[in-house]
Amino acid sequence: MQFSAILLLEKQPSVTASQIQSELKRLAPHAVVGGWSGSSGLAVTPGAELISVNDEPLSVLDVPAPAEETIVERGHFANHIWPTVEADVARHQAHILIAAARNVVDRDAALAQARAVTLLAAAVARLVPLIGIKWVDGSNSMDAVSFIKVTENIGQPGANAVMLWVRVMLCPEPSKGDQVKTIGGTMGLHFFGLMDLEYAAAPLEPRFIMQHAYATSEYLLRSGSSLQDGETIGVEGESPGFTVSLASEGLFVPFPVARLSLGTGKKRWWKW
Repeated sequence: MQFSAILLLEKQPSVTASQIQSELKRLAPHAVVGGWSGSSGLAVTPGAELISVNDEPLSVLDVPAPAEETIVERGHFANHIWPTVEADVARHQAHILIAAARNVVDRDAALAQARAVTLLAAAVARLVPLIGIKWVDGSNSMDAVSFIKVTENIGQPGANAVMLWVRVMLCPEPSKGDQVKTIGGTMGLHFFGLMDLEYAAAPLEPRFIMQHAYATSEYLLRSGSSLQDGETIGVEGESPGFTVSLASEGLFVPFPVARLSLGTGKKRWWKW
């Protein structure tokens, strides 16, 4: 696995390596940054620039052309954190690709690499005419304002950007009578060696499912735990809990998932 991010820009930027390094240091005073020097602009230097962030080798490539569309942002994959994504992205004229230069094979290494890519993207984002960002082949995307907000503390040790790393998808399932049930799922946890989540059809508010999915994802990433078949989880102060069943693939992703269904058994409450 190699993490990457694409910054979608209104126009080709005018930003130098030294400016990016200064912004990195502002966001993360204790970060170890190396391998990139000089004051030349990204657009001036042909090819990718190389930089290391906390010993993670990364490349930065400025491209004076729109990025290729890699995922359709509608239907079951509708973007609930960037509703106007397709219209906004259509305006971009250039992009910057930030990519890791080596494969990671375990959760700790994946977390370190994702944090490094996100930190560098956050620094660059604050210096360019950003429209939005796409994460790992378009598995998720976020508008500029939301990305800046989500990465306010990305320079702190152990900080995550779950809303960028994990996409939450929702779709309604009409049921008998006037009741409408919602199905939910995540895409992105499998990049960290975890099962993505899937919420079985239930009469729950979409916002509740999204909040629960983000909170559960954060817990799993931080703890290194994995969901076990038959256990029941929830968020303290909220009811009901969810009973876990494991499946070889999900409705939203062709990977193994932990399916969460409304349950009534004894709950193992998780606190964040």
